[in-house]
Amino acid sequence: MRERNVSRRSFVAGTAAATAAACLGTGALPAAKALAENVDPAGEWVRTTCSPNCTGACGLKGFVHEGQIKMISQASDYPFEEYNPRGCLKGLSINTMLYGPHRLTKPLVKNDETGKMEETDWDTALDVAATKLRDVMDKYGPESVGVIWQVQGTGHIQKGSIIRLSNMMGWSAIGCYEMNGDLPMFWPETFGVQSEELESYCWEDSKYTMIFGSNVMVTRLPDAHFLNISRENGGKVVNFDPNYSATSEKSTEWVRLKPDTDAAFALAVAKIIIDDGLYDEAFCKNFTDMPLLVDTTTGKRIEAANVAGLSALPSPAYRTTYVAVDANGRPFAVNPERLGGMEGCTLEYTGDVRLKDGTTAHAKSGFRLLRESLVGKTAQWASDTTSIPVETIERIAKECATIKPMHIIFGGAGTQWYHGDLKGRSLALIAALTGNIGQLGGGISTYVGQYKTRFIPASWFNPPRMNKHSMSFQYAVTGRTETMQPNAFPPNGLKALVVGWGNPMDQHNVANWLRSAKESGELECLVTLDFQRTTTVDMSDVALPAPSWYEKLELTTTPLHPWVQLQQQMVDPPGEARPEIWICKELATHIDPSYADQWPVFDESQSEQVADEVLRTLLANGGPYVNQLTAEQLREGPGKLWHANPGEKRIPFWSQIHEGTPFPSQSLPNAIDVTAPFVRSGRIQFYRDEDEFLELGEQLPCYKPAFEDTEYKDDPEARTKYPLAFITRNSTYRVHSTYVNNPFMLELQNSMPKIFMNPDDAKERGLEAGDLVEAYNSRGKCQGGLVLDPGMYPGQAIFDQGWWSEYMDGDSYNSLIYPWINPTNEVYYLSGVWSPNMAWNECACNVRLLQKGGARKEVMQ
Repeated sequence: MRERNVSRRSFVAGTAAATAAACLGTGALPAAKALAENVDPAGEWVRTTCSPNCTGACGLKGFVHEGQIKMISQASDYPFEEYNPRGCLKGLSINTMLYGPHRLTKPLVKNDETGKMEETDWDTALDVAATKLRDVMDKYGPESVGVIWQVQGTGHIQKGSIIRLSNMMGWSAIGCYEMNGDLPMFWPETFGVQSEELESYCWEDSKYTMIFGSNVMVTRLPDAHFLNISRENGGKVVNFDPNYSATSEKSTEWVRLKPDTDAAFALAVAKIIIDDGLYDEAFCKNFTDMPLLVDTTTGKRIEAANVAGLSALPSPAYRTTYVAVDANGRPFAVNPERLGGMEGCTLEYTGDVRLKDGTTAHAKSGFRLLRESLVGKTAQWASDTTSIPVETIERIAKECATIKPMHIIFGGAGTQWYHGDLKGRSLALIAALTGNIGQLGGGISTYVGQYKTRFIPASWFNPPRMNKHSMSFQYAVTGRTETMQPNAFPPNGLKALVVGWGNPMDQHNVANWLRSAKESGELECLVTLDFQRTTTVDMSDVALPAPSWYEKLELTTTPLHPWVQLQQQMVDPPGEARPEIWICKELATHIDPSYADQWPVFDESQSEQVADEVLRTLLANGGPYVNQLTAEQLREGPGKLWHANPGEKRIPFWSQIHEGTPFPSQSLPNAIDVTAPFVRSGRIQFYRDEDEFLELGEQLPCYKPAFEDTEYKDDPEARTKYPLAFITRNSTYRVHSTYVNNPFMLELQNSMPKIFMNPDDAKERGLEAGDLVEAYNSRGKCQGGLVLDPGMYPGQAIFDQGWWSEYMDGDSYNSLIYPWINPTNEVYYLSGVWSPNMAWNECACNVRLLQKGGARKEVMQ
């Protein structure tokens, strides 16, 4: 493996001051003070926001002198003191990237003869990009141009420009939430929403927190202290993890379980809660589908319109009136437009219901079917499946049912399996049975990126002439499936990509499809906007240099906290880099001059002024969430998003539980009538009666083991050839592939990718710490220095994702992964809400020796 040690001396002098900020972040105060004192005071501090899709959205301030950012520090200006300070070493040392060797400062166009990217002027770059994109649009239709942007909350003005461009051109916006593997499908399946979560400030209100698939202490650095506050307040934090992680170390209790068996544990807990009478009966009756009757012959819910003596209640077309039974055994119509008032119904029912056609349906309530489905899900069964001791399962079941508020954190590592939705549905069942949903400090949350739309962005995203499309990226690799929704992928396939602020040639090169498609010509055009010269830039046809988040005006939000913030232009972008709002406008008019009337009229020098006008438009038209905020206020510091519930902290599903509003809550930017059909009852739905769920036996939450429906079904020999799970986890040193080239971060990792294994697995293969090894399967391979971790559960090979290809001798770690599509993910299609989710962890591999001692021993400690 080629070692890469980037010397900090290779950066401009202004970078040295970044060390001061880095030292401040690590406690080296004397060194920081000495460096800071060398900064010329004749400058200014500018407040901005670090926003690389880590969900932190940390307020920072930079000291600007002579046109350069000399120092970065935490702003520490949040009105809620518990949020201060926010910011980590990655963001504080970004100077090394702003002024580093990978900075993209000029437009690049590929030389077709040499295959190399060459510098050019803006007119040439835009002409080439426009010609290639127009050619694809003419041959295959505009929807065959896919757009990748990372991601919603990290930018609404500049990044929003690419969505405005896509929506006017008829290109297909690729759902990055699911492309990233971050879409927890249990949310739309159970609650009818995209996702929901407590803001981190609410963690301190939880008295019992259970964590599954989330290494909070690594991936949520600026918010992790709220878990500690919860413990200090007397709360208990229980981390369920196959591996002894940083979060395991900081939790009250670490429960080690076999990978991907979370659902088995959750089902056993649900059984104990029900059998011991610990469930919240009133909550189950009033807010869930458990009282609703199901025809046991068809597996379908019984509709009031079909029952003798009943009729459907007035409701919108996206609702269905179903049936429950009262205390006297009489069926009645359940209002789908109003929750509550169901205390007198029978939760557990078996009997016959007379239908209008003269036949009789044998019916059972959802709760009765649930109880029957859990008959074999004993603590002993769960122990055999998960390796968690029986007594631990029984104790935790009683604790989480009786200690309130109880909160479940279900992270990306849990969703990114083929049956990730079953885990989420099973865990959500615990939250509902215990009545914790809609309570301060209670419920279930998922934290995966800045995916969330927190106000209405239509005033900028939607141009006057709309031609809006979307697509699911996975079908580009798998091909069309028999069970897919026809509008989930363009009829002529994906033929061009416009990429903004992402690195898909590393991050999404599943089964090596993207690189192979570009090399073969199947992907005919690749245009990239970025501020770094990534692997994707080097594989592009055209690369357009954009600003970093310290060189432009941008509006940011995050699901993790309630603050609306600005990125403010501290300095001009270097070289010929241009704001995205100008780039997208120019690209549109180069493709077709008639699109000029879809944009404000301005030249490059007026980009900041126009961005400010867009900011004001977004605030004025963003709905009650932001229309109380002003641009002037945000230039001074963070502004708080509006929420409907009383109190200073936002509580998901407050109006449903406390005011009787039906599910779902609104998943912006979608209207309620778009997502409400996912839960036609207006209730939390644990029973799914669509044909796909019935055919797979997944109408209720259940457990299915990893690989049986994917790797082993595809190749029965994979069970022995590839006995390890290949897990690509998030690193504390990067945000996906951002900061991979930061020399401070590289130094902390010895500039070397690593593969982590349990010592017993390594010994079985004759491997030792410090060996250069390769993880491989039939699809791809990647190499790294071997680290032995006795805290890891056996049967895994873990790789910290995000490494650019140049640090890996050209390897692509995602080439091992296949984008398996679960048919339940295809029942509906709404980009970013109900769509096939990338199952990164559903990947079997093996590990072999490349070079004995090929990695330096000191690197592997």
